[in-house]
Amino acid sequence: MNNQPGLVNISLSKTIESVLNTAIRLDEQQGQAFVALEDKVIQITLAPVQTPLYFMFTHYMVSVQNHLTGEADAVIESNLLDFMTLPMTRQLPHTLVSGEPEIANQFITALCGLDIDWEEHLSHYTGDLLAFKIGHGLRQFIQGKQASKQSLGETLKEYLQFELNTLPTQSQVNRFKAQVTETQAEVDRLAERIKAL
Repeated sequence: MNNQPGLVNISLSKTIESVLNTAIRLDEQQGQAFVALEDKVIQITLAPVQTPLYFMFTHYMVSVQNHLTGEADAVIESNLLDFMTLPMTRQLPHTLVSGEPEIANQFITALCGLDIDWEEHLSHYTGDLLAFKIGHGLRQFIQGKQASKQSLGETLKEYLQFELNTLPTQSQVNRFKAQVTETQAEVDRLAERIKAL
C-alpha cells in the first residue's frame, strides 16, 4: 500500500466518487440497491492504474478513498474502461474477485442496476437533438463492442473445434452424454443381477 497516493490517483478517486454520487442521485430508484452495502468497504484496482481505490457506502452515497486502515470486505480487479461503462454495458468482464464474493457481486449488481435516462439529463445542457445523437452513438459503440466480442468468441470456438480438434461440438457432447446415460443404465442392470445372485 502506498503511503502517499499520487495526484493522478487522488484525481481519479474524486472523479469516480463524483460520477457515482451523481449517478446515484439521477437513478430512478435513488440508489436503493446500494443499501445492502452500508458500512462495507470494497477495494477496487483498475488497470492501468495499479493503486487500489476503496469504496465506502453510507446513506445512499459513496466515498472513494486512496488508503484504508484495516481490511476491505471485498476486492475487485478490473480495468478502467470496463468499470466506467458498467452502468451501460451491464457487465464487468475481466474481473477478479476475492474477499467476500457476495459483497463484490452486490456492488456489481447495484452498479448495473443504475437506471438513468442519460439523454433526458443531457438534453438540459445540449438540447434534445444533440443529446439523442450522443446517446445513439454511445449505444452503437456498445453494441459494436459486444458484437465484436461475440464474433471473436465464435471464431475462437470454431478454431478450437475444427482446426485443433480440442473443443467438442454440441453433437459430440450430446452423443457423449447419451453414452454415459446408457453406460449408467447397463451398470445399474449389472448391479441388480449381482444383487439377485
